[in-house]
Amino acid sequence: MRSILLAVILTTQAGWLYAARSSSAQFLNLGSGARALGMGEAFTAVADDVSGVYYNPAGLAGAAAGREFLFSHAWHVQDTSLSQLSYMARPYVYSVTYFSAGKMEGRNPDQTLSGDFTAQDLALGVSRGFRLGPLMAGITGKAISQRIKTSGATSFAADLGLLYRFEGSPYSIGASLANFGTRVKFKDESFPLPLKLRAGAAAAFKQQKLLLALDGEFPNDAPAVARLGAEYTGIESLALRAGYRTVTGRQGDALTGSGFGDEAGGVSSLYGFFAGLGFSYGKFTLDYALLPYGDLGSAHRFSLAVKF
Repeated sequence: MRSILLAVILTTQAGWLYAARSSSAQFLNLGSGARALGMGEAFTAVADDVSGVYYNPAGLAGAAAGREFLFSHAWHVQDTSLSQLSYMARPYVYSVTYFSAGKMEGRNPDQTLSGDFTAQDLALGVSRGFRLGPLMAGITGKAISQRIKTSGATSFAADLGLLYRFEGSPYSIGASLANFGTRVKFKDESFPLPLKLRAGAAAAFKQQKLLLALDGEFPNDAPAVARLGAEYTGIESLALRAGYRTVTGRQGDALTGSGFGDEAGGVSSLYGFFAGLGFSYGKFTLDYALLPYGDLGSAHRFSLAVKF
């Protein structure tokens, strides 16, 4: 019955979510932590660590005790960067996300130079998990600030999530709705936040040290996406990860330069694929993820987690 409920939510909301064609605060789409990104962000039904609240805050209702601190930084494409801090004390997580667009060249209406400027985004979040019998639920409240040169805007949003782990089996299913909130208004124009519905399933085979995950993602400003991820922890202190997200033909051609005489080569051409690894020592975990972006280059995400 719970599987049917999640399927009904998914099918009834998908068309509505795709109705809007543009949104603001796109930094909210850049993921959280290197572990989930290394798995292609197929994390809705996993959500078992501090970065999992980005994908499904219901994971905070899990039975695991203890506290965890996470610092994550991404050297993204075109000199942009993303930094994240999260602190978890179950069933709560407190998080900060900061995005910088780097240096950009400003011009006057007559195309003369007006000096360099930048764009900066900030999101502050508080998350909490709940137990609803065998079902786990969670919510995140977020305050979002954006600034471009001298213009600024503030908005507020919430993430909602459900997660169910089948007792006595390796399987779990989950669903979440991200960035449900107020519009972002710059001067006389306003834009919606990047609303996104996710639904997923996962299987954690503990004896084989293997985690497999599958997600369906339905954003309000882009086509639906399927995500697949895998994590293998059979090597002592080391985790190997891989992931894939579906890409439309138009998207792939635009990012890789295919058909335009400037096709990307090497790792950067593998847009849609993800790879990552993790190293654990005592209470410390260091994770890395590689995200190819075609002609734009590749993004690199690092995360350091400490449990205490």
